[in-house]
Order: sequence, then C-alpha cells, then structure tokens
Amino acid sequence: SSGINAEWPLRPGIVKMSGAAADDMVGTVMLNYCFHRLCSDLRVITFEDSRKVLAANMIPLEHPYVIALLDDFKNEKAFTYGMVVELYHRMKNNIEDNTFDDRLKLFKQYDLDSNGYINRYDLKECLQKDNYYDDKELDVVVDLVLHFGDSNHDGKLSYIEFLEMLEKPDCQLG
Repeated sequence: SSGINAEWPLRPGIVKMSGAAADDMVGTVMLNYCFHRLCSDLRVITFEDSRKVLAANMIPLEHPYVIALLDDFKNEKAFTYGMVVELYHRMKNNIEDNTFDDRLKLFKQYDLDSNGYINRYDLKECLQKDNYYDDKELDVVVDLVLHFGDSNHDGKLSYIEFLEMLEKPDCQLG
C-alpha cells in the first residue's frame, strides 16, 4: 500500500496518510502551527518559545539528549522555523533509536543528581563504587575522562559528550 487513503479527504487536496510518512507530516504540521502562533513579525522565536514548541510536539524536555542539545543552543537569540524543525527531527530520531537505550541507562547511572549531566562528583562517586581504582588513580581517571570527554570545557559531561566519548576506544567508562 502507498500509505495514502484517498477515501478519507479532510478537505479537497488533503488525504489521510499512515505510517512514518503520516507521523512526519503530523509532526511538521504541528511544529508549523505552534511556531507560527509564537513567532514575531521577524519570523523567529526565542529560545524559551522553541522549548515550548518542542514540548508541545511531544519532545520530552527532561531527556538527557534533549537537555544536551538545547544546552548547545541556549545562547541563540532567535530561532527560525528551519532551526526548530532540524532540532525536532534530531531529537525525535535519537529518542526513538533503541540502540541508545543501554547508553542512556549507563548515563543515568552516572548522573547521580539526575540533572542531565555527569559532573566530577558523579563520576568520582560511581567509579569509587566500582572499587576498580585506588584513590590516587581515581583522581587521575576522573581528570582524564573529563579532559577527553568534556568538549565544551564546562566541567561536566552532557549526554551528547558522553555518547561521543563512548565512541572513542581509549576513553570508555567502567
């Protein structure tokens, strides 16, 4: 089947779709609607409004990937519709990709205060519980993990930095 049911027109020229095409179409239509309800005459919205649009479109703002991605854009003054659509699709694809489930579980184990970041304290506490390193080694390992993993040098690992770090063969946790 083509995914289109021509017997169910909403209005002339609009037909019902099913499957992934319908999900993408509905997501884009809802993004468009929400964006244009909030945008200024300049056709842009603020960072806070972009969060509202994403939340209204079923993006869980508490998800570590979403927190990290939004953190990368927090200093943007204005978001165009294209920027919001790109963020939406990146977030949606990552959240729905089941291959990230084990990595997300591992990240959450290390994120002791559940704030969406692994800081020095979180990392040290978790590695200490493993009893794999002695106290002298532990400080060195924590420093190395943050040195290699903290790409924006803010003293903590976001979920995205964590994922990138896990891809490096010489920088794996645990």
